[in-house]
Amino acid sequence: MKRGWQFAINEKKPLDLNMEKRLNAIVARDTAVFPGYLRNGSGGVETYRGEFEPPMIEEGQEQEYLKQLLVSDRTATDKALTLMYHNMRQQMFYDGNK
Repeated sequence: MKRGWQFAINEKKPLDLNMEKRLNAIVARDTAVFPGYLRNGSGGVETYRGEFEPPMIEEGQEQEYLKQLLVSDRTATDKALTLMYHNMRQQMFYDGNK
């Protein structure tokens, strides 16, 4: 997490899906089978309410979602929280989604 935070605050390029992949590669490097790669399979996730099966990840849709979110009139805090929730709920990566 520390290395991921350092990467995020020191990165000068604007946020995009490739940056999210690089960040996941850092955060999940020791826990994920495929760190930095979008999830391309199905499978359930255990929650306190039972098992949840996230939707399949479509890279083009995720790029468009992020693009639309970043150009919206929301505050920076709202954008950050919305993106965080979206990424965790979608289970975009094999591990390190939080």
